Amino acid sequence: MLTALWSGLGSKVTERWATLLVSPALAFWLGGALAWALGRSGPDGYDGWWRRLGGMWDRSLGALPTATQALAVVVGLLAVAASTRLAEALTFGVLRTLEGYWPRWAGPARTALTSLRSGRIDRRTARWRELARRRNQLTPPEYAEYTALNAWRASVPPTPRDRMPTALGDVLRAAESRPRHRYGLDAVVCWPRLWLTMPEQARTEVAAARARLDEGARLWLWSLLFALWTVFSWWALPVAAVGMLVGYRMALAAAAGYGQLLQTCFDLYRRSLYEGLGWSQPADAAQEFAMGRSLTAFLERGPVLDPPTGGAP
Repeated sequence: MLTALWSGLGSKVTERWATLLVSPALAFWLGGALAWALGRSGPDGYDGWWRRLGGMWDRSLGALPTATQALAVVVGLLAVAASTRLAEALTFGVLRTLEGYWPRWAGPARTALTSLRSGRIDRRTARWRELARRRNQLTPPEYAEYTALNAWRASVPPTPRDRMPTALGDVLRAAESRPRHRYGLDAVVCWPRLWLTMPEQARTEVAAARARLDEGARLWLWSLLFALWTVFSWWALPVAAVGMLVGYRMALAAAAGYGQLLQTCFDLYRRSLYEGLGWSQPADAAQEFAMGRSLTAFLERGPVLDPPTGGAP
């Protein structure tokens, strides 16, 4: 039994270290070492960067015993692991920033960007409505445009007041707002309760989609931090810019899938939310919308109590 236990622990540790070796954190620190070496390669130019790294190792650890060198490598990997955990802790804040939830002092920029995006959204929506009115007479190019616009509408909130200053914010806000428009259920308020009523398979799929979204946000964060190495070598800045772009695109693509799953969960399992809370099931769509609003208010503010009767004592 103990052998099986240690074997399981060993496999978990191995898996964790293997994940660490391909993490953005390790690339960040190795990239910093490379930038430092290239920036101080001396008269030999870039040809001497490898010798500089080797010389730094020889001066600091080369004369020490092999066990001490191995311990230094482990300490370095632990530092990478610690920075990875720190980035994981910051992921939620980074994601909120990419969505467009900015501090009050950035309000004018948020308003301006939202206005610019709203103008583009309104123009595309007007074009979609024009094509939808005559979709039975569309030419093949117009039908292709209509199909693309019809798919695009899922990535923007249904009402202008829900719009965000970034594309990522619009995709996630659209997913959050649709249950409110369809069923009267506020996704932000109801999601923690709905999560606990969902089957394991659905939760696994949603968790995997959310993990992909978080990975994109963390890549964006590490790429932003990579720009710090510009003090050593100029090429760190374009590398950081490319990484930030790739990270954002990854997050945007993952947000689309995550949003679809979130809406699907409300479509399929919302009645289990009523059941779990001891509420009666809605009889029809009109009643469901009203009950959804009441359920949201109940979860957000608690039961509505009747005011006390009688005069003051």
